[in-house]
Amino acid sequence: MKVAKLKKIEEKQQKQIIEEKYSLKNVIIIIMVTCIVLTIFYFITLLVVKNNKPIDKENSIVEIDSNKITMGQLLDRKEKEYYVLAIKESLHLSLNTNMNYSELYNNYISSYEQTENSLPIYKIDLDDALNKNYFKEETNITNDLTKLKINDEVLFKIKNNKIEKHYLGSSEILKELKNLSN
Repeated sequence: MKVAKLKKIEEKQQKQIIEEKYSLKNVIIIIMVTCIVLTIFYFITLLVVKNNKPIDKENSIVEIDSNKITMGQLLDRKEKEYYVLAIKESLHLSLNTNMNYSELYNNYISSYEQTENSLPIYKIDLDDALNKNYFKEETNITNDLTKLKINDEVLFKIKNNKIEKHYLGSSEILKELKNLSN
């Protein structure tokens, strides 16, 4: 009897040892898998951070186009006399024409700027959110900017902070720019 009890006790101890080995083995496997996953995330993070280097602010070049203004700045330039061209790019895109007015405007403006005694020409982008309030269904050309409304592209000639002349529509603008460049 004692031998049978001893065998049972011995078998129980062996089962416990085997169970302890399995549980220790499971803990080691869990720790190894966790380490592997953390190592993978570490290297992925390194790759992402390496590709997203911060911009060197000292060596970056910022260009500001001083010829672009908003409608609110139409009459407050420092020169006594100048031109302002207000164009709407989306208008040309919706017309489905082969003629790119923006390029024509730029060509005439470039040739005008090379002439002697040319006046500065500023540009206004009517598609810009700051200028959308001025683009309405009816036109009202006035020196009071709160009441100024245009329904087409326009070239303004400003003299002494007042609108001296205006050329409304692409054809009138092109005629005036062509005259200026000649």
